Amino acid sequence: MTDQTKNKIQELIGLKLTQTSRNSNMECLKFGFKINGKNQNIGKFGLHIQTDWRIIKEQKILVGSNDLFEPNYENILESEFDYQTGNLRDEKLEQLIKSDNLIVLKISADGIGGLNIHFNNQTELQIIPTNSSESEYNEFWRLIDNRKSESEHIVSRISGIKNE
Repeated sequence: MTDQTKNKIQELIGLKLTQTSRNSNMECLKFGFKINGKNQNIGKFGLHIQTDWRIIKEQKILVGSNDLFEPNYENILESEFDYQTGNLRDEKLEQLIKSDNLIVLKISADGIGGLNIHFNNQTELQIIPTNSSESEYNEFWRLIDNRKSESEHIVSRISGIKNE
């Protein structure tokens, strides 16, 4: 990873995790506020995660990527469950963002595509690549800088973390 890439990732420090959305199983986190032409918050930065991840606090998993496949309430029949219409991941992540006022304090990346984002109040997002595919289409995560009219992208793949 180049110094320029490291510096760009560090620009998340001080920003609030403001919103989340999801496209299939890809989590799309927004940091800071930036409203697009459709009156939607796309964040100053967007982080699209396409690998395993979890948010922890004090040695406890608060929410994880595989919660997508868990119902958001008990006593639902397995045959009736559809993760697109309601799941534990969406519910817990939205609750966390609304209630915890998460501000980025520190960021670290490892040599195999992992990323840790430390928030205030001892909460941490851990992105943990678990796929060994060398396909050019295999992305672990993508950080999108939306502050300029033309967005800049940092992409994490098995081949490394690079500006694209």
